[in-house]
Amino acid sequence: MSDPYGKSTTHPFTRREILRMASLGTLGLAAPGLFSGCGDRGSNGPWPLNYAATILDARQTILEALASEGGPNAVSVALIDDQRILWAEAFAFLDKKAGLTPTPDTLFGLASGSKVFAAIATMILVDRGLVDLDTPFVHYVPEFRMADDRYRDITIRMLLSHSSGLPGTDYRNASTLFPMAGHVHQILASLADQRLKHAPGEMAVYCNDGFELIELAVAAATGASYTDFIAQEILKPLGMTHSRFGIETLPGGSYAATLNAQGEPNPQEYMNNHATGGIYTTPSDMARLAMLLLNEGRLGEVRLLSSGAVAEMGRDQSATLALNPLHLCDWGLGWDSVRQPGLATVGVTAWAKSGGSNYFATQFDVAPDEGLAVMVMRVGGGLDVGTLAERILLHALAERGSIAEVPQPLNPNPPPTIPTSETELLAMCGGYAGQYLERLENHDQSLTWLRGVMGQWLEAGSGLWRREGGDWIADSVPDTALFIVEADGHRHLAHRYAAGLKHYQAVDILGQALATLPPLSAKWQARAGKSWLQVNDPFGTYSALGITTPLFLLWQNPSLPGYLIASGYPMMSKALDPSVSDDRALWCGKVAARDLYDVVIEEREGEEWLLVGSSLYRPMDTVPAWASDQAEIAIGAEGLGEWRKLPAVSALSIAGANAWYLYDAQFTLLACRIGEMIVRELPEELPGETYLLVYGAPDSVIGVTL
Repeated sequence: MSDPYGKSTTHPFTRREILRMASLGTLGLAAPGLFSGCGDRGSNGPWPLNYAATILDARQTILEALASEGGPNAVSVALIDDQRILWAEAFAFLDKKAGLTPTPDTLFGLASGSKVFAAIATMILVDRGLVDLDTPFVHYVPEFRMADDRYRDITIRMLLSHSSGLPGTDYRNASTLFPMAGHVHQILASLADQRLKHAPGEMAVYCNDGFELIELAVAAATGASYTDFIAQEILKPLGMTHSRFGIETLPGGSYAATLNAQGEPNPQEYMNNHATGGIYTTPSDMARLAMLLLNEGRLGEVRLLSSGAVAEMGRDQSATLALNPLHLCDWGLGWDSVRQPGLATVGVTAWAKSGGSNYFATQFDVAPDEGLAVMVMRVGGGLDVGTLAERILLHALAERGSIAEVPQPLNPNPPPTIPTSETELLAMCGGYAGQYLERLENHDQSLTWLRGVMGQWLEAGSGLWRREGGDWIADSVPDTALFIVEADGHRHLAHRYAAGLKHYQAVDILGQALATLPPLSAKWQARAGKSWLQVNDPFGTYSALGITTPLFLLWQNPSLPGYLIASGYPMMSKALDPSVSDDRALWCGKVAARDLYDVVIEEREGEEWLLVGSSLYRPMDTVPAWASDQAEIAIGAEGLGEWRKLPAVSALSIAGANAWYLYDAQFTLLACRIGEMIVRELPEELPGETYLLVYGAPDSVIGVTL
């Protein structure tokens, strides 16, 4: 097979350079020799393959994002037409301080795009007769258990299409700044005491842990580790020579990372959830995977999948779900959507998979009938990779004449308001449990939309009036609407909004209406308003970089009598039903929300600790204050983190710790060290009161000097 790669380039442009090139009209012109000439794709007829206008538009979009405040620090992209890469380019900086720029061979974390590999691995085994999609997972992994007998009905197909009913995502140790093995076995142990969100196959909710269980199924069917199977059976035969799992230490300068305040790269993000989000790759390597899928499972002389397996991956697995309000789900096997909505508006079928981690955002879109695919990878923030990928494909389709034009943004005018009775208004008001906790309030015959975040209600919208057709729309945001959907005997709050290139409206289910519960028991009443601190995430990326807080809160609100509200990562803000037990508060409702966990009370040395998934939290109000004659901290037999409240100090020295974190009184991260790696330097001036979290080996002693 001839090499499908064309010439690739890198552009680390400054804002001044961008503006200068734009003014000269030279921004984004194709480099000579980058493209092949004209080609013919059978019945679709011939078209020029340079896509100059498409690439010009995409470059301009990327460069404008790079120049904006809060924009990404690096972007890499590839456009594929049939069996050729027509464009591969990398932008901006890997290390701004040193002037190090990315190339098309620079590795980016694929994050959840890795799920496509899990699906391909499974379909390889289906083709070989080693796995059956509709056989229960427990057949392959008999040690799998849950505190819910329905777990026996979970099939391989359900795991790959997010319809298993598993709680969601066990984030502890998933993404770390130090390699840690055994994350999938952590999940297996944690699930043994957890309930299903819904009956297997009843509905579909995004679920990372289901894909991690696929690791165990692959290993059971083949006798090889999941990572070895992917490397030997997919990466190697496809010639994806740069791709690897993020469990090994990568050479400096070979991979992208977010940048710190000094413009230097943050430490490598180790991805321990292999099937869920563990692969590091490049857009050009992903182009080879795209070519395989565009050619029905074959790349050159390599036949990796049967055409039937590829088609099954791209079939809507959600069409027969018992509960699918408004038919919002169209999961494939490994795909987020087998009808990418922005392309569906112009009659084009595309399979889409997004990914996101602390560092990375990725989008992999494949349009099988059109022979087109795109891979966009970003590190840092400020660029919507999903919208960019959609934009590239729409422009490419228009440029070659497959569609008349790129769709234009909608320009909606809100329908006229209609009279609303007090009964109709109050029927909308109240709490809704979903991915977040939502609440609607009556303000002078219009609705105010609130969202619960870390112990408080934040306004998400106001001045929403009832309109002809029944939607609630604010004059100031005419392309956003709220409305009610009846499903499964429950009222669900739905959200309609402009999406993609603003040329269509997408719909999400925000949450299920909450009924009134009995008053809180005395025990739960005493816990409401208290805070807890995590003690078992020593190397977590999100913690080490201060992305998340170690705080977990339980609170209540008079507008939701009988409920507790849990706030903290990964729960965000979720409604809990504490009426069944004084030891376990249950997540509420049958809702299309990810990462739902019961909050379990554990008695430890006379204190009430919380277990949320596999994350363990100790009470904040019993954290011991530092004694003036103290010089060390003893680590217990479990190796859990030890918290201390520190007085105002001018310096801090710690010896013998595996990791330590220093927070201010609001639990904003001040400093962090992982082993010998200084993740965040101590500030020159420390605030008055601080909180110190120290991790060490079990039964060790950590020296601390103030």
